[in-house]
Amino acid sequence: VPPSMQLDDLYRHFERGVAFVLMAGMVVVIALAVWSFLRATGTAAADPAAALDYPVFQTLFDRLLAAIIALELAHSVQLMVAGRRGLVQLRAVLAIGVLAVVRKLILIDIGSVDPLLLVGLSAVIVALAAALAALSWVQRRAEVERLPSPGAEE
Repeated sequence: VPPSMQLDDLYRHFERGVAFVLMAGMVVVIALAVWSFLRATGTAAADPAAALDYPVFQTLFDRLLAAIIALELAHSVQLMVAGRRGLVQLRAVLAIGVLAVVRKLILIDIGSVDPLLLVGLSAVIVALAAALAALSWVQRRAEVERLPSPGAEE
């Protein structure tokens, strides 16, 4: 067996071990995020007067998006372990970016924020949307190229 194949196998085992440790940590993070969301929801539901306040909604959406982002990160690690790299993993990373920016926009106090921060966040949203659109185009094109032509022999 060539040494390069041994090194590749060793690295693959190392990568899987690291991914396993990351996944175990993500399970804890997801559980904590879900618990935090449920606790905040229970607190808001117990006080009907406060349930309509904007800061309460901010807290609830912050906790919800934190749990969703943690799930997406875990999914990205799972894709890595399964060996599904490339466009599938790129889509997961872009989705995490979109969720993180949306979370930031929900938490931000528009009245007291520097306008340049809003311009920067807007640029990030446009860039992420463009990347997702380009990725979708590439994936659709790849699917069309894999399909047999009508009337072609198989």
